[in-house]
Amino acid sequence: MSFLLPRILSLFAVLLLFAAPARAADENVIIVLDASGSMWGRIDEKPKIQIAREVMDQVLADLDGKAEIGIMTYGHRKKGDCGDIETLVPVGKVNRASYMEKINALNPKGKTPITATVRKAAEELRFTEEKATVILVSDGLETCDADPCALASELEAAGVDFTAHVVGFDLKDEDTASLQCLATTTGGKYLAAENADQLGEAIGTVVAAAPEPAPEPEPVPEPQPATGPGNVKVSVRLTEGSEPIEGAYLYFYETDDAGSQGADAAKGGARRTYELAPGKYLVNTKVGPAPGSAVIDVTAGEALEADIILNAGLLSAKAAEKEGGEPNPQAYIYVYEPGQNADGSRTKVTNGNQNTMFTLPVGRYYVTATLGKSTKGAEVEIKPGERTDLTLVLGSGVLKVDVLAMEGGQPLDDGYIYVYEVEQKADGSRTKVTNGGQRTQFKIPAGSYYVTGQSGKAIAGREIEVKAGERTEASIIINMGMLKASAIPAEGGKPFDDAYISVFEAEKALDGSRRRIDAGNQRNRFALPAGKYVVHAKMGNAAGETEVEIKAGSLVEPVLNLQAGALLVDAAKDVYVSVFEAEKSLDGSRTRVDAFRPNGKPVIMPAGKYLVSGKAGDKTAEAEVEITAGKLAEIKLAP
Repeated sequence: MSFLLPRILSLFAVLLLFAAPARAADENVIIVLDASGSMWGRIDEKPKIQIAREVMDQVLADLDGKAEIGIMTYGHRKKGDCGDIETLVPVGKVNRASYMEKINALNPKGKTPITATVRKAAEELRFTEEKATVILVSDGLETCDADPCALASELEAAGVDFTAHVVGFDLKDEDTASLQCLATTTGGKYLAAENADQLGEAIGTVVAAAPEPAPEPEPVPEPQPATGPGNVKVSVRLTEGSEPIEGAYLYFYETDDAGSQGADAAKGGARRTYELAPGKYLVNTKVGPAPGSAVIDVTAGEALEADIILNAGLLSAKAAEKEGGEPNPQAYIYVYEPGQNADGSRTKVTNGNQNTMFTLPVGRYYVTATLGKSTKGAEVEIKPGERTDLTLVLGSGVLKVDVLAMEGGQPLDDGYIYVYEVEQKADGSRTKVTNGGQRTQFKIPAGSYYVTGQSGKAIAGREIEVKAGERTEASIIINMGMLKASAIPAEGGKPFDDAYISVFEAEKALDGSRRRIDAGNQRNRFALPAGKYVVHAKMGNAAGETEVEIKAGSLVEPVLNLQAGALLVDAAKDVYVSVFEAEKSLDGSRTRVDAFRPNGKPVIMPAGKYLVSGKAGDKTAEAEVEITAGKLAEIKLAP
């Protein structure tokens, strides 16, 4: 490190010499200092950030109170944040002590947003109004999905006189092409400070490049063979002579005379300039489903412009609901190969919305537009370099259905709608077209449909006609009422929390049974068609039922008195308890009502007298008990 630091100091001095005009009144300078996490790497056992601090201290000592310099940095506050860019010191007269206080406080930890930082520095220097110079010192390449080289072209084109100098600090194994491009495109210098020897060599090159007065003109040197990379610009076009396609992306590969794909060489947007080593390259691109490629031969030190011809055209597809109608922006476009597969399907080429401009290889395609359940298709031919405009008429409309409990009622929040074809099948069913909730607006082809509205067990339907390009609003009255049943143990008692409710048709079948319509706990509200029903409630071993009449648009809340109490048996856990009716049948047996093992919880029983038997092994204990409605009876069994 004893000989490296002086050379780095010399490097900064040369860079500031480049920016000497910046210290004039009409130009300013910002030094961008890398504070990303990699700056904790070491050179000769010393952290790079510490080397940078010492270099900056010496540079600022020479400029103290003289030059107008700003300091900007990135990556020192947050990990993984590409927006972690900060102006440490705005452009102003150098104050070494205050500048170094901020530089010494840097704690590298984050990413390397070179492109965004240089742009921010240029904007702070008002590069579109005044001369501006940025000196970038970085030990890494761009890590935030941006292109410093593309930015260089943009700043050079927009600026009054913008220059960027770059110091590649310890970039021994990196591809520095993007950083070199940033410097050379703006008329600046790129200097590599990879190790002590290369640093000295770079400084010598810079010093040799500085103009010095000479008493006599130098003799004209003999022309030398060109060296270094070639500059390549590739444009992508639909056809020969058409305008370049914006947004095309290129992939460069090393290749041979046969044009086979070799190692990756470069990639990026079309029409920018790439620096490539002399040799042959295969360049591939794909715009939408349209591919293209070209083989180029790069010569050292020369510029090359080449084209990739896609042999393609453009397609703009729109969809209207009726003939002459405005395009519906919600329609979606699919592009298929023209023929059908064996199963009747088609092979999709691409898809997009109505704002998509499709780039397609020349040929025929089948294009469809879809809006809800409406689809329309047509064949189109794409011609080279031409734009084809297609409007597909869907012949569709919008259907909005309200489900009402009764005539004049409000739409039900939980109303559900099914849309069917009108024609019935042999079994009486219909083919479903679509379905949705109360707020659904159905986009369907024009025509007649059978539409049902439903809430709970109440359902009704009707035919509705939908017209192309129109909105049809209709109501379906399902003649529905609500049932909310509860069960109590005795008159005036508190309702059970979890009694089970079953709802049956009132009319019995020939075998005396009733058809169950719905069931649930007593927290449920049952939506039912208007009519008469039998409501059954069960809690434990107690049950009760009552007949109710449901009217459209009304709520019925029956309360069923189960005439029940509770039995709590105190016995060991290994005792098996059986509960029998107290009264014997004609054969002397008793009807068993329940059986269980004690768990400390009471059992709900209809009011009446019972015999309770407990058995443990070969031992038995019995006790008679009377259950009173709304009361708790407790007994103890010890076999």
